[in-house]
Amino acid sequence: MRSSQQDMQVFIGDELIKEYTTKDSRLFGNNSASAFVFFQVAAENSGQTLSIELVSNSEYSGLLNKVYVGEKNDIVNELIRQCFGVIACSLYMLVISSMVVAVGIILRLVYKRSMDITFLGLGTWMLSVSMIAESNVRQFFMSNGSIASHVGFLITILIPYPFMVYVSRLQKRRYEQIYKLLAGGVILNFIVSLMLQLMGIVDLLDSTAVSYAIIILMVFFFAVTICMDIKKRRIREYGEVIIGIIVMIVVAVWETMIFFIPVIPVDGGIALSFGLLILLFTAAIKTARNMMAIEKEKQIALASSQAKAQFLANMSHEIRTPINTIIGMNEMILRENRDEAIHEYAHNVNNASKLLLGLINDVLDFSKIESGKMEITNSQYYLSKLLADVINGIRVKAEAKNLLFEADIDPALPSVLLGDEIRIRQILNNLLSNAVKYTPSGSIALYVRGIRDNKGAFIIHMSVEDTGMGIKAEDMDDLFDSFKRLEEEKNRFIAGTGLGLNITKQLVQMMDGYITVTSEYGKGSCFTVNIPQQIISDMPLGKLEDAYHRDIIDKKEEKFVLYAPTAEVLVVDDNRMNLSVVSSLLKRTAIRLTLAGSGTECLELCKKNKYDLILMDHMMPDPDGIETLHMLRKDRNSRNRTTDVIVLTANAIAGMSKMYIEEGFTDYLSKPIVAEDLEKMLAAHLPEYKLNAIEKEDNETGIYHIDKKTAMEYCGNDAGIYKEMVEEYLGQGDDYRTKMEVYYNERDWKNYRTVIHALKNTSLLVGAVAFSEKAKMLEHAASEANEEILLKKCEGFHEEYGKLLDKIQKAKE
Repeated sequence: MRSSQQDMQVFIGDELIKEYTTKDSRLFGNNSASAFVFFQVAAENSGQTLSIELVSNSEYSGLLNKVYVGEKNDIVNELIRQCFGVIACSLYMLVISSMVVAVGIILRLVYKRSMDITFLGLGTWMLSVSMIAESNVRQFFMSNGSIASHVGFLITILIPYPFMVYVSRLQKRRYEQIYKLLAGGVILNFIVSLMLQLMGIVDLLDSTAVSYAIIILMVFFFAVTICMDIKKRRIREYGEVIIGIIVMIVVAVWETMIFFIPVIPVDGGIALSFGLLILLFTAAIKTARNMMAIEKEKQIALASSQAKAQFLANMSHEIRTPINTIIGMNEMILRENRDEAIHEYAHNVNNASKLLLGLINDVLDFSKIESGKMEITNSQYYLSKLLADVINGIRVKAEAKNLLFEADIDPALPSVLLGDEIRIRQILNNLLSNAVKYTPSGSIALYVRGIRDNKGAFIIHMSVEDTGMGIKAEDMDDLFDSFKRLEEEKNRFIAGTGLGLNITKQLVQMMDGYITVTSEYGKGSCFTVNIPQQIISDMPLGKLEDAYHRDIIDKKEEKFVLYAPTAEVLVVDDNRMNLSVVSSLLKRTAIRLTLAGSGTECLELCKKNKYDLILMDHMMPDPDGIETLHMLRKDRNSRNRTTDVIVLTANAIAGMSKMYIEEGFTDYLSKPIVAEDLEKMLAAHLPEYKLNAIEKEDNETGIYHIDKKTAMEYCGNDAGIYKEMVEEYLGQGDDYRTKMEVYYNERDWKNYRTVIHALKNTSLLVGAVAFSEKAKMLEHAASEANEEILLKKCEGFHEEYGKLLDKIQKAKE
């Protein structure tokens, strides 16, 4: 016979022959799990009284279910036969739903998005487990009936949740608030029912009515919302699933009626299983259709990305080529000009050119990040140099707007780190530049600290605070969006692409860091960045100025001037202005340049002359740079088949450098060309015996060298003018030396700078290029009143000036 949530004792006469209880196996609650209790009656018991005593104190006390008489095996077989339909359907649903959930997880990993069918599969899996746990023959599958019973009831309470999530997503979350209320009811019912069972107040079975009531509400809202969508002509969003949902609603109502009206003779389990399988089948068809659509969209997006990359490559070349000319020729104006007004104009042109180049680089960086081709390259770097360069650059911008700029750098920071210095510079420059842009008055502050986590890792903590416009609360979510500028109308006069913060955030995340922002509209903002770095040298940074002097100046890592008068270099470019830029930038190096306007001219020159190095543009008329290189390598008559070839190109798209190396170029330098980068590139690839790199330190070979070729060019190749320049240079020598000594001793750096500025220009005119460069460095230090550098360098500079005058005088004699 079957017990109904109660203990029982079976007697024959006065003899207790069977006792059923789950007291020893219950985890909580007072009632025993329902089960079939088997007991044997022997032939000798014939004529005796069989009595069954129900001993539990529950609502089911006194309820006696059907009693089966016969052989045990026959009874078990009959029971299994009666429950076969429900058990078979439950097991089938369990297998199918497990497969759906597994496939959903795989699709989530592959497509990086949640597949709605996973929730439907999870709900079906929960229902199948509940049906097995609540079946009449569960005791033949599960050893502990109490646990099985409790699991079955608890799962029944939670079953509506995944179905509500599935339908809500299917309906594009239009009715999410309703489903959230229902979901809250499900969770609340689960907690309350569990607590009442634990405290022995109400059995889980007795609270099932609430669960079914929630299911009724869920089905009701399913029906109502679907009808609303049909009325609004949104039925196409459901696709094939609408059939499965309708069938599911019908069988769910049927199952609920069976619970509340037990006299209905049909078992609703089979009908429920049938309805769920139809829903799963239709959902699978819809999911497959969606996957095909996603794959199609992916291919379209890939084609669009490739087209965009090609467009950016072409635009990069077209825009960078004139910018290269502007920056290059302007650099020569800054070097050679003697007029202060023109120098100011050129300085403004330089700033505008860099701003335009920055905008282009933002777009290119965004493209690299979007395509996954942006790489983080870690290397050792001096923290002092990184911070000093950024601070010095931003201080000029802040002072131009009359903003107070403060830098608070923790002196305990380690001096040498391992990380991507270029990207960290970019992040800081973006944040500080934004602070300057959006702060009309007040101040900007940079705070840099070091944080060590529990695992010993080092994190560099950087904060940028400003007293600017601030950000509205409703705009915070859009702050890091690409091409999104907040308050566009209000900020229309502020330059920018709207990409800076988006790129900053993505760069920080690529380095395993994070960025946060706090802001009060009208009062200012604070951006904070934390980026993990490795410590190479734990020596404290100390005062930034001292650290910069220690790490950079004393280590001779300053800018240098290349001097290679015997080197032969061929420059190939179809744009005459580009040829002029390279010629101008390399003027002071005294390198012997040969200029070619096409790939064909380059090949002809290479047959006649031997060059130490070839600089070649890529985008030229037929043949282009790559084709010219291949033809050069195959030309047996060429004297330069093995000569190193460096490509100078305006193509700055991700992956171009690797492509050029694979094509056979020795190295790659992007336009606009930076003079220092070009000189370093030449120094790396020219024969060593032809090099004379003049550093800004004492150098017997270079510091007193007179580059007569450069001097003659400044004098229009007129020997008479050059002679006059030398006479004037020598004639003012005593006056300059006296003034420098006086101003130096009085620490009058303003007047000292004026003398040094004049000396820098006149030295260049007579060909003392290296000495002019050293004067330029001291002029910069004097303009910033950097006494530490001036006190260390000036006395030696005065001595060098005297030796230079003596050398020029002896050469004249």
